[in-house]
Amino acid sequence: MISVLYQNEVYRLLKSRRLKVMLVLMLLPVIVYFFTHEEITEYSAKALEISFQINISQFLINFWASVIGQLVVIIVMSDLLASEIDKGTIRLLLAKPIRKSEIVLGKFLSGITAVLVIFGIPYFVMQVYMVLLYKSGFEGFMATFDDFLFALGVTVIILGSLGAVSMLLSVVLSRPLYASLASFGLVFTAQFVLPQLPFFDNPERFNLSYQIGVLLKRGFTLHTGLDTYKGDPSMSALFFLSVILLSLIFTLLGLYRKEFEG
Repeated sequence: MISVLYQNEVYRLLKSRRLKVMLVLMLLPVIVYFFTHEEITEYSAKALEISFQINISQFLINFWASVIGQLVVIIVMSDLLASEIDKGTIRLLLAKPIRKSEIVLGKFLSGITAVLVIFGIPYFVMQVYMVLLYKSGFEGFMATFDDFLFALGVTVIILGSLGAVSMLLSVVLSRPLYASLASFGLVFTAQFVLPQLPFFDNPERFNLSYQIGVLLKRGFTLHTGLDTYKGDPSMSALFFLSVILLSLIFTLLGLYRKEFEG
């Protein structure tokens, strides 16, 4: 039953106008790169890989995982359960032979699939364009494909944790708009208000974009500029995966405790 729920939700998300608008928005850095890319002095797979790591990390840290990217994920994930509760259609789901845990997991996985589409397509377009730009053919494509997958995986870990928190708040508040505002307020407070307090050391670690840099340096070994991001990638990954797990558990508990009239 969870597969049916997942397929239906993914189909609904992929055909939505909102997702298409978000995808176009996430393509903006790629379009910018089309017209502002660096002068190429060496046409080789190695040079391509170095350039790809530098460019994908810069756009990821400064745009894709910045406030804009975070807001995109919040909007997508906040709507998954809150819209069902707000419209009353959650009762139809609960009446079906499907566990509440399957509802939470199916919704979360469908949201992650939407995130993979919204961010994965721009990453892939940039990869293919750079392969053509460096005239490195299949060798260049394979040389950068692992980097493409790694960047996408880091994106899912960081922004997926934010999405899981948004799902939790959506169950608590029951309205997509309220959940989105609360999620963004929480993220804004954690990233920009708390670091201003004088008793926090290394306040930059609270910024999700900074944590992207910490995680990227584990796989982007040719991009030495990432060494400026201090932190243990393994510990950061463990923290964000724990946030995802705990948020989904509390989301499930919220569904069990919530009463649905009708």
